[in-house]
Amino acid sequence: MIRSRSLGVALASVLLGGGALALAGFALATATPHQTPLTCTPVSGKAHTCSVHLSTFPDSLEGVHGASGGPHPDWVTYSNDNVVVPAHETIDVTIDQYDTGGAANNPFFDNVIGTNGGFDTVNGVKTTHVGVNDIGHTFTIRGIPGNGKTLFVSIPLPANNSNKFPVKLGIGTYPKPIVVKFSFDTGGPTVYEFNCEFPCGGSRLGNGFGEAMSSYGYMSGTFTVQ
Repeated sequence: MIRSRSLGVALASVLLGGGALALAGFALATATPHQTPLTCTPVSGKAHTCSVHLSTFPDSLEGVHGASGGPHPDWVTYSNDNVVVPAHETIDVTIDQYDTGGAANNPFFDNVIGTNGGFDTVNGVKTTHVGVNDIGHTFTIRGIPGNGKTLFVSIPLPANNSNKFPVKLGIGTYPKPIVVKFSFDTGGPTVYEFNCEFPCGGSRLGNGFGEAMSSYGYMSGTFTVQ
């Protein structure tokens, strides 16, 4: 009971603290052209279930931002900033993690939160958290203030510090990915924001939450339930 109450307080603090960022991000998202929607693919043999496949990269050379990496080829990026899934469905998510990492500013984000069963799998192994100094990115879905929806899913993506078995994607070369899988259930139609909570961008303040971290198309996007 005490642990549940503490988690609730921590979650409330995170949601309140991220409110301004989420609201600003949503305003930017509605004013900025999105990438081609990444839609959910029905899973054969599993009723009311579909799948989404994303990746995280240490740069923008893998093709999403154009043949030369776009205006910021050295910025970290998700493979898509525009995810669209059905309402009242189970979403199976796979994320290929190609980037290095370190320690998150807030250890709250070391934990798997909001998934079915309370866990994810990392290269096929069930886990509920990542070591404090081993975060590459997070995949964090949160409600946008004012829309009345409270979905919160946050997945720590382990740092990929391997230099073995390099793979070529577009004009970029990356290590063999760490594969993270999890599932969660959507509610009714609405638009959420997703972003990374690991400080992987540049900033004049030196906090790592500028540039790619605050730009749609890189480390944040929209997660539309329809």
